Amino acid sequence: MGFLNLILLQPILNILLVLTNVLSGNFGLGVIALTILVRLLLMPLTVMQLRSSKKTTEAMNSIKPKLEQLKKKYAKNPQKLNQETMKLYKDAGISPLGCLSSPMLLSTVIQLPIYIALYRAIIQALAATPQDFLGLSQNLYSWGLATQGLPVSGHFLWLNLVNPDPFFVLPILVGAIQWVSQKMIAQPTTDQQQQSMNSMMQIMMPLMMAFITLTLPSGLGLYFLLSGILTMVVQYFIYGWGGLFAKKGAVPEAAAKHEGKGDRGKADTKAAAPATHSARAKPGRPGIGGVLDRFKKKDTGKKKRD
Repeated sequence: MGFLNLILLQPILNILLVLTNVLSGNFGLGVIALTILVRLLLMPLTVMQLRSSKKTTEAMNSIKPKLEQLKKKYAKNPQKLNQETMKLYKDAGISPLGCLSSPMLLSTVIQLPIYIALYRAIIQALAATPQDFLGLSQNLYSWGLATQGLPVSGHFLWLNLVNPDPFFVLPILVGAIQWVSQKMIAQPTTDQQQQSMNSMMQIMMPLMMAFITLTLPSGLGLYFLLSGILTMVVQYFIYGWGGLFAKKGAVPEAAAKHEGKGDRGKADTKAAAPATHSARAKPGRPGIGGVLDRFKKKDTGKKKRD
């Protein structure tokens, strides 16, 4: 815990107090400024995470027809099916480890300690008990800008940032932002299992974030809200509106192209079949048809001589 205090709690607490002092002692503006600063620092990781997720989803959609073919071909040989599936994943550049090998895990691992450190920083900065005052004094740097603004007031708009939102406005907004964010990154798919998973995530994640915001200090809820808005902005430049305005049941572009090629191939085969049949019907054709034609020619020649 001492190590985490040293590398996370103390920097976040002191920077938060400095920003609050610079912004006329307004602790709410200090939280907003800190949120923007943290999101800017995490921006490269966020962009990498979103691009990796989009690339993986597109690759999965593009190989789906091939996966269906493999399932039919090796339905009675699970071992061979697994080998061929892994080979297909490798050729498509998809990691079998999924999110464990993506930047998403790293992003989650980094942000969770930040949430915990920010929670403790808010509690200590707005110290309401002697224990909180003691923790504040132990974690303060000897910076003038960090100490000269103490004590700070936690009142911001209708909120007391050390307590949960009494009117439930923040939890509702955080849940709504999370829902929009989930819809933006949800890629259209024809896979029923994937559709069910996407629908579940679009319901569970907003509800979970709203509940967390409802039970924690509203200062942390303010961080969640602004962080979600900034993440949506980044998502827009990578996904556009994504699945937010996508029609239900829309076929992914990669899969549609693949299916279109397959349909054209079938049509070409069907179109070529009558032509081949006609070619075989011409005089001089090989096989049994050619033998019958020669017999007919001989009979005609005999009748003419007679």
